[in-house]
Amino acid sequence: MKIQKLTIHNIASIEDATIDFEANPLADCEVFLITGNTGAGKSTILDAICLALYADTPRLKGTKMEGGTIDGGTNVTIGDPRQLMRKNTGYAFASLVFTGSNGVHYEAKWSVARAYQKPTGTLQSKEWVWQNLDDSKKTLKKDAEIKEEIKLAIGLDFDQFCRTTLLAQGEFTRFLNSPDKEKAEILEKITGVDVYSKIGKKIFDVTSQKKTDWGTAKQLADQTPNPSDEEIALKQEKIKALDAQYAACKQQQDRELEKRQWIKTNEELSEKLASAIKEHESAIAEVESEAFKAKETQVRQWNDTVEARSWYRARKTAESDTVRQNDALKTLAHEYSDVLGGYEFAEKERQKTETERDKLPEVKPQEEDQTKQQLDEFRQRRDNDKDVLQNITTACDRIETYITAKEGRKQTEEALKKALAEIEKKREEASKMEPQFHDAKVRMDDRKEMLDKQSDTIDKFAQTIRQKLKVGDVCPVCRQEIKSELPHEEDLAQLVGSLKEVFTVAEKEYKELEKKKNKLDAEIQADTRSYQTAKDAFDKDNSVAIAGQKVIEACKACGIETLETTTPQTLVSLKAKTTFTIKELDKKIKALEERASAYQKASRERQALNVKLAGMTSKCQMVKGIIEDILQLKPDWKTLTASAVKEMPDLAKKASDVKSKTSTALTQLTQAEEDIKCYDEQLETFLGGREDITTENLAALDAVNVQAISEINLSLDEVRNKVLATKTLKEDVSKKKKEHGSAKPKMNEDDTIETLDSSIDDSEKKMKEIAQDKGALEKEIETDKQNKNLYAQRKANAEEKKVDYQKWNRMSQHIGDSTGSKFRKIAQSYVLSSLIRSANSYMNTLTDRYTLKVTPGTFVITIEDAYQGFASRAVSTISGGESFLVSLSLALALSDIGQRLSVDILFIDEGFGTLSGEPLQNAINTLRTLHNKAGRRVGIISHVEELKNKNLVQILVEQDGNNSSKSIIKIDL
Repeated sequence: MKIQKLTIHNIASIEDATIDFEANPLADCEVFLITGNTGAGKSTILDAICLALYADTPRLKGTKMEGGTIDGGTNVTIGDPRQLMRKNTGYAFASLVFTGSNGVHYEAKWSVARAYQKPTGTLQSKEWVWQNLDDSKKTLKKDAEIKEEIKLAIGLDFDQFCRTTLLAQGEFTRFLNSPDKEKAEILEKITGVDVYSKIGKKIFDVTSQKKTDWGTAKQLADQTPNPSDEEIALKQEKIKALDAQYAACKQQQDRELEKRQWIKTNEELSEKLASAIKEHESAIAEVESEAFKAKETQVRQWNDTVEARSWYRARKTAESDTVRQNDALKTLAHEYSDVLGGYEFAEKERQKTETERDKLPEVKPQEEDQTKQQLDEFRQRRDNDKDVLQNITTACDRIETYITAKEGRKQTEEALKKALAEIEKKREEASKMEPQFHDAKVRMDDRKEMLDKQSDTIDKFAQTIRQKLKVGDVCPVCRQEIKSELPHEEDLAQLVGSLKEVFTVAEKEYKELEKKKNKLDAEIQADTRSYQTAKDAFDKDNSVAIAGQKVIEACKACGIETLETTTPQTLVSLKAKTTFTIKELDKKIKALEERASAYQKASRERQALNVKLAGMTSKCQMVKGIIEDILQLKPDWKTLTASAVKEMPDLAKKASDVKSKTSTALTQLTQAEEDIKCYDEQLETFLGGREDITTENLAALDAVNVQAISEINLSLDEVRNKVLATKTLKEDVSKKKKEHGSAKPKMNEDDTIETLDSSIDDSEKKMKEIAQDKGALEKEIETDKQNKNLYAQRKANAEEKKVDYQKWNRMSQHIGDSTGSKFRKIAQSYVLSSLIRSANSYMNTLTDRYTLKVTPGTFVITIEDAYQGFASRAVSTISGGESFLVSLSLALALSDIGQRLSVDILFIDEGFGTLSGEPLQNAINTLRTLHNKAGRRVGIISHVEELKNKNLVQILVEQDGNNSSKSIIKIDL
C-alpha cells in the first residue's frame, strides 16, 4: 500500500491541512520529521490516516476508560472517534488518497457533522466512504462493504495496521522488564501471533473432552446386557418343539381344507352345467328364425354384385364426364378467339419495333475501340503523375520534419549545457561555503567550551570553595597558591552572561549557515538527478537520424539520388511541372470520356431494340405455332375469328393453356364415351344370367354401404358363434363334473361345509398361538444377539477412546493447559530468539557496543557490553538512551520475522529524546536503510530540538499564536 495525499479539516487541533507525500520535498526523502510543541497535534496526522482508512484511531482504541459524555443531547462513548471534531465547528473530515496493494487507486474519507453544519447543532452519525478512482461507478458507503474492500486493498486489519505502521517502542521497554508470562503476552500482541495460545488451550480442551468421551463409552459398555451362549441355545430348542406342533396342526388343516373345497366345487359345477344347457338351446332357436335367414340373403346378394355395382357406378360417372367436357370445349372456343386477337396485336407491335430499329445509325466498332484505347492510355499517365506528385509532397513534409528535429535537438543540447553550468555554479557556491561553515562550527564550539568552563565557576560547589579560600591558600582544584584576592561573585556572573551572549550569536550564525548549506545540497542533488535523466534521454534520442533517413528514401522515390542544398527548390519545380501535366491530361480525358459516352449510348439503344425485337419475334412465332396445333385438335374452329385485337399479357401462356385444356377435354370426352359403351355390355351380360337380381336391385344394393353390411354380417357371425360356444361350454362343464366326481377325497358321513369350517378355524387359532410363541422366542434370541454384538462394539469403542485419550494426555502434559500459556511461552521464546537475532543486525548499525542475547526456550534477555570486556548483564540495568536503542532495534526487527509490511511509510512516535550526538545520527542512518531494504520511508514524530538540525525534511505542526487550540501544518527543508 502506498500513502499519497492526506487532507485534514477540523480534526482535533488542526483546522485545515494537506500533506502530499508524493510531492517534493517529501517524495525524495527517506526519513522525514513530524515535529512541534507538546499538544500541537503531531499524532493527529496518524489519527487522520486511521480515521479515513478504518474509521477508528489508535488513541481511542487503546483506552481502558468506561462510560461516556453528552454532546448536544447525543450520548457519546469514550471511544467514539466523533469526539475528535474540533470544538466550535459544524463539520470535520479526514481524506486519504492512496494506492492499494491490489494496484487500485482509492480515496478514503471519514466525516462527521452537526445538524445543518452548525457548531451548536446535534451531533450526527459518521459518514465513511471509499471511492475507486479508477472506476467512478464503484463507490462504497456501507461499513460491511468497505471492510471487505480493506482485505483486498490493504490486507491488514486495524490492529495489524497500527503494529506495522506505528512502532510504539514503549511496549518493548515494558517488555524488557516484565515477567515471563507478560513477556509472552506482549510479544504475542506485537507480532500478532496468538495461534500458540489457541493451540495450547485447544490441546488441553481436546484432552479433557477425550477423557470424558472415554469415561462415557466405558460406562455405556458396562451397562449393556451380555447374555451367555447357553441361554440362547435353550431358547432355540423351544423353537424346534413349536415348529413340530405347528407342522402337525397344519397337516390336519390342509386335509379339512381339501374336503371343503371338493364340496364347494361340486356344487358350482352342477349349477354351471344346468345354465350351459339352457343357453345352448336358446342359441339354436335364434339361428332357425326367419329374420336370421333374411339377413343372410341380403348379405349374399350384396357380396355377389360387388363387380356389377362398380360397373353401374362407373357408367353414371362417365355420363357426367361427357356433359362436363362438352361444356368445357364451348368455353375454350371463346378463349381461342381471344388468343387470335392478342396474336394480331403482338404481330403489329413487332413490325413497328423493327421499323424503329432500322432508323437508328450504326456505330463503327473500330472508332469505339480506338477511343477506349486512348482513354485507358491517358488515365494511366495521369495516375503515374499523381503518384509522383504524392511522393514529392511526402519528401517536402519529411524535409520539414527533419529540419524541425535538428532544431529541437540543438535547443535541448543548449538547455543541457545551461543546466550543467547552473549545477557547477551551485557546487562552487557550496564549496565556498565549506570554510565558512567550518569556521562557524569552530567558533561556536570554542564559545561553548569557554561558556561551559566559566559556568562551572559560578555553580554552588565553586562558590562554597571560593568562600573558604584566602590569599596564600592552595586551590584544591588546580593545586596553585592564591596570591591575590579572588574576584567577586557579581563579576563572575557578569562574565558568564557576556560569554553566553557571544555563544548565542555564534550558534545562530552556525545554524543559519547549516540551513543554507543543507538547502543548497538538496537543490544540487535534485538538479543533478533531473539533468542526468534529461541527458540520458538526449543520448538515447535518434529521432534526427531517423528523420534524415526518411528524407533520403522519399527523395529517391522522386528520382533524386543525391541530396543537395537546392533539393527543396528542385522538388518545388518538379511539383509545379507535374501539376500542370495532370491538368492537361484531365482535359483530354474529359473529351474522350464524352465521346465514349455518346458511342455507348447509341450502341445501348440499338442493342436494346435488337433484344426487344428478338423477344417479340420469338413470342409471335411461338404463339403462331400453338394456334396451328390447336386447329389440328379442333379443325372446326378454323371458322372462328378474333374477338378483339388488343394487348394480352402472358399471350404465350394463355395460348398454351388453351391448347393444353383443349387436348385434355377432347381426350377425356372420347374416354367417357368409350367407357359408357363398355359398361353397358358388361351389365347386360351379368343380368342376363341372374333371375333374382334386376337393375333396380343393383341400385338398392348399391345404396347400402360397406359398414352396414359389415355390421349385419357381424351380427350373423355372433349368433353362429354363440351356438358353437354354448355347445362347447356344455360339453366342457359336463366333462369337468365327471372328472371332479372321480377325485372325491375320503370323507366322513357327517362332513359338511359348516362342520369343516369350524374345524379349520380351530386349527387356525392353534397355529396362530404357536406362531406367536415362536415369534416371541425368536425376538428374544435376536435381542440377545444384538446385545452381545453391541456389548462387543461398545467395549472396543471404549478401548479405542482410552488409547486416544492417553495419546492426547501425553501431548497435553508437555504443551497444554487451560489458558494456553504453557505452549505460548515455549513457542514465543523461539520467536523471541529470532527477533533478537534480527534486532542485533540493526543494533550493529546503531552502536558497536551492545549485543542482545537470549537463551532459546526462555525469556531471559541479557545485553553484552563490548566496552566492558564483553561482559553480560541484565537488560534491567540499561540507561534511558540504551533502552531506546534496544527498543528501536527490536521494533525494526519486526520486519524480519515474517510480517508482511504493506504500508510504504513507517511512523515512529517519540523516544529520540534519549539520544544525542553520534548515537542519534546512527539511528537516523539506520532508518534511512529501510528505504533501500524494503522501499519504506520513515516518519519520526518528535519534538527533540537536535533532530531538527539533522538535515531532515520537516512537517511542522505549529500552534496559532492567537489561538492555542488551533494548529497549522507546514513542510520545510
